[in-house]
Amino acid sequence: MKKHLAIKVVFIILIVIIVTAILILSINFHPKTNKDLTQNTAIMIDKVKASHVPLVQRYPARYDLLIKAAEKGLDNIQSYALPNFFGQDYFKGYSDMNTYKALTFPQDHKAQLDFQFGWYFWSGNFLDENNNVVDVVVVFFRRALYPPPIASELGISDIENQLVQTVVAVNYADKNLHVTGSNPIISGTGGKIVYEIEPFLARIGENSAQSLQKDKMFPMKIVVNDPDKELKIDLNLTESKPLLLQGDEGKIPSIFGLGTWYYSYPNIKTNGSVTYQGETRDLTGKMWMDHQWMSGISPTGYPKNIAVQALATIISGFNGKTPKSFGWDWSDVQFEDNTEITFASPHSDRTEELQNMGENPPANTTRVISGKYINEDGNSEVINGSVTINNWMRSPRSHAWYPNGWEVKFPGKNLEFTMKSTVDDQFIYSVASEIREGGTIVKGTKDGKEISGYGFGEGVNYSGRDFPLKENMALLGIEDNAGNRKLLQASPPDTWLVIQSTIVLAAFVALFISIILIIIILVKKKHIQKV
Repeated sequence: MKKHLAIKVVFIILIVIIVTAILILSINFHPKTNKDLTQNTAIMIDKVKASHVPLVQRYPARYDLLIKAAEKGLDNIQSYALPNFFGQDYFKGYSDMNTYKALTFPQDHKAQLDFQFGWYFWSGNFLDENNNVVDVVVVFFRRALYPPPIASELGISDIENQLVQTVVAVNYADKNLHVTGSNPIISGTGGKIVYEIEPFLARIGENSAQSLQKDKMFPMKIVVNDPDKELKIDLNLTESKPLLLQGDEGKIPSIFGLGTWYYSYPNIKTNGSVTYQGETRDLTGKMWMDHQWMSGISPTGYPKNIAVQALATIISGFNGKTPKSFGWDWSDVQFEDNTEITFASPHSDRTEELQNMGENPPANTTRVISGKYINEDGNSEVINGSVTINNWMRSPRSHAWYPNGWEVKFPGKNLEFTMKSTVDDQFIYSVASEIREGGTIVKGTKDGKEISGYGFGEGVNYSGRDFPLKENMALLGIEDNAGNRKLLQASPPDTWLVIQSTIVLAAFVALFISIILIIIILVKKKHIQKV
């Protein structure tokens, strides 16, 4: 009798835990939308503020501050910068890595307008008519401003919901000259953004990338016209190797709905011209193309698994740390023997050398890298190795140190090489962020024989958290003081959220125990009946 009573008490406790967890996951503890707000962006922020995302940190005071900034009116640059201050709850409503299982083409050449952030990227290494080294980078950065359900509710179409920035740079090795574009940001509301699939077309204002054949990505033509910088680029691209799916069939990474879809085209034979301040140079060389779109990476989202989210909240709450802000080093190398390599190494804002803002550069540092090696026939294989950063350059804006020289080793391919920058300054800028992006000259050995080529070196998020915080606050006209900084910076989850997460995680454990107990009772009951 006492044994049965104890079992009943255990079941009651387990049920109470489970029911409490269900209430936590379903009840919206926050106020409804303020219908009096008149501007769409302010309304959107208010709707994000009012929405309920279980076990995700809330930011009511922060959103009130952003609403005030939005109500003053935002231009395209300010609107593009605004999501940098949103919390994890802003991820609600956007597509995630589970939206579809695999990439299909030509469908996925399109811009994925229901994802938060993405880009088309072209980097090229060329020789001009006098054999001078020239490298070019063209990027179309796309950002969806409103979560799609909110955009639909406000009568905003998918294309109207986009902001796209064209970022361009040209390096002239013979002049040690780094030229950047004016980096305009175009809104989809003015009809100046056009994305099409067959044939592929990305037209952003006066700049475009367009397939010249309906059923194929290549041949392609890239045109950039930047009168403010007296810069024109006209390039003709011809595919020579097949599409390369990065990571795991195009997913790199993909964890509980968070990650990126990512594919590339290597070894694109290219010719054309670049004109700067009246001087035109004819170019011949190779380009590399990336198409990548992110889910819950920029800004940071939340895992689409409630148990994982609960566990992450509990860990962050107890160790008092905020979510990491991630960056990466990335390179493509195109060798003269018609093989290519792409490799990357992630880092966070807690990586030691990222904390060095002083007058002296960091010491040499070695990191583990992984990537893909593309054979002469276009087949690829995963490779692992190391990169030692042996030279640094300092940003004139943030004063942070960025990689500017690399020693790369892939023991499994008996391959090692160095990468040196074509010019001293290789920074490009996108709103309140800076990126180290530029051409490299590559020399090394493969199977004991000399090998050479050209490539690109990229470094993202080396400036820590303070620089982008100040830049974004200045852009949005938010006073830089201690109170606003506290509101706008990430903070560990509060005690109540940790308690909720603990109850929810306990509910999963309780459910598991309940199932085990039921199975044990049924087995015993069946055994007694047989006896």
